[in-house]
Amino acid sequence: MKKIDWKTLISSAIVCLLPILLGLIFYAKLPEKMPIHFNINNEVDAYASKNFALFGIPILMTVLQIFCCSISDWKGNISGKKPKFITIVKWIIPILSIVISVIMIEIPLGSTVDVRKSIVLVLGILYIIMGNYMPKMTYDQMKGKIHPMPKNERMYKKMMRMMGYTFVIFGFGLLGSIFLEPIVSFGIIIVMVIVLLIETVLVGIKN
Repeated sequence: MKKIDWKTLISSAIVCLLPILLGLIFYAKLPEKMPIHFNINNEVDAYASKNFALFGIPILMTVLQIFCCSISDWKGNISGKKPKFITIVKWIIPILSIVISVIMIEIPLGSTVDVRKSIVLVLGILYIIMGNYMPKMTYDQMKGKIHPMPKNERMYKKMMRMMGYTFVIFGFGLLGSIFLEPIVSFGIIIVMVIVLLIETVLVGIKN
């Protein structure tokens, strides 16, 4: 029987909603139109109403988190103890919900926070952590849960080590890009996606 990890789902959903408390605290000090999107040069290029920014976005993030956690548990049911990698992935949306909401509140209050650097810092750390845990997921735990799935344990271990190195290398690359031009961070993410796609295709061909 497939089982939902209610503990992680509920606790992570609560974290997604925490920014609402910040919204209530600073509500009177914030303008009616708030920034909700920034371009690569740290410039605001989209605004939304205060109520949507403070309350609507955290609620949408919570709905997305519940959906993703539920799908992960239903479609990727794993017997026994679940790999830490799965748990880490489930906390990406809550972490981003906090970071994004804090930035949206800080900017109108006069903060000069660099949005690109903040997001890149979080992503870089997450990539490094995920890359370290990927090789620790056993073949039996993930058999039939990822696609393409290597046909034997030897190929599986090779694939997970390869992808683990990719996440760690590009994670450090993102952290280093904080000190460089914004286009460098964007380029690193694009190259990482391409490399991961190539690795996935190679695994499919070898199968």
